[in-house]
Amino acid sequence: MATWQLGPFDNDDAVEWCAALDATPHGQRTDLVRRTLDTAVLAGPALTAGEAARAIAAAATTLQLLTGTPASDSAYAPRFLLDRGAPRVSPSLRGLAMRALDVVLADESAWRLQWANHIEEEEALAVIEELRFDLASTATS
Repeated sequence: MATWQLGPFDNDDAVEWCAALDATPHGQRTDLVRRTLDTAVLAGPALTAGEAARAIAAAATTLQLLTGTPASDSAYAPRFLLDRGAPRVSPSLRGLAMRALDVVLADESAWRLQWANHIEEEEALAVIEELRFDLASTATS
């Protein structure tokens, strides 16, 4: 995975996923987000780093849809979803996003292993943990 910053949309896999989301008809975008998150949860420990990057992007997109504000300052974040007609997010999708991030954050996940012993390992973990925290916080808002 080519990563140039720590944000949820700042890598090649996430950018490609966002492009696919943008190309998806409005009525099917929630399905793409759900399928991406389902893939992560179902893969469990077999989740690849690329699938993890897409799941992180889908989780950040879910947060953006819940709050109405971008989950990232990245130029690659799907701001097109902030326009009228953005898909609605159910509590089950929020929960699925949190479970997907749990898989990504698991000790032996491919995503964790790619950051192991990296100079920015702690910062990368903090970004995903904050995303998960923010998703959890929307349940009480």
